[in-house]
Amino acid sequence: MSHFVIKSIVNKQTFKEIGRHHISKSDKIALAVILSGALAVAIGSAANGQHIISFYAILFVAIFPFVYYLTVKKGVKLQLQRISESTGSDELELEISFNDDKIAIFCTNTNGTSFIEYTSIDRFVKTKNMYVLLTKARQFIAIDKTAFAESEERKNFFRFLKSKACKI
Repeated sequence: MSHFVIKSIVNKQTFKEIGRHHISKSDKIALAVILSGALAVAIGSAANGQHIISFYAILFVAIFPFVYYLTVKKGVKLQLQRISESTGSDELELEISFNDDKIAIFCTNTNGTSFIEYTSIDRFVKTKNMYVLLTKARQFIAIDKTAFAESEERKNFFRFLKSKACKI
């Protein structure tokens, strides 16, 4: 039984809005540890007069975030290319059904349906224009905030997700 059926569109703007939220907490921690370690090496090397090592450690600290950013951007571009190749459109039109046992995502562009278990939901994020459910495998379900006509409907939706043990 479907408790909520929401229409959604995934396009370039969706990826832009989700942005940094799509990076998992563990990845953010790993990035901070790597950069902190490299910075510590740079400072320690400079203090010991090892200027070449210090230079390369500082260079790493400066370049690593940029390379990471380009890698993420390339991944987004690849996803958008896949959408375009498989649908002939720059966006996916989705109908998301929140059922008793799982979430069903029907793509009107391809007439295909995929399913996500509620136990796979890892995080919930609010952005300027949407609510985003992120899975452990880094998939996302983007829901336009305007999908809920009334605040009571939105509250019922959040209660329903909480009842399914989603982290909201």
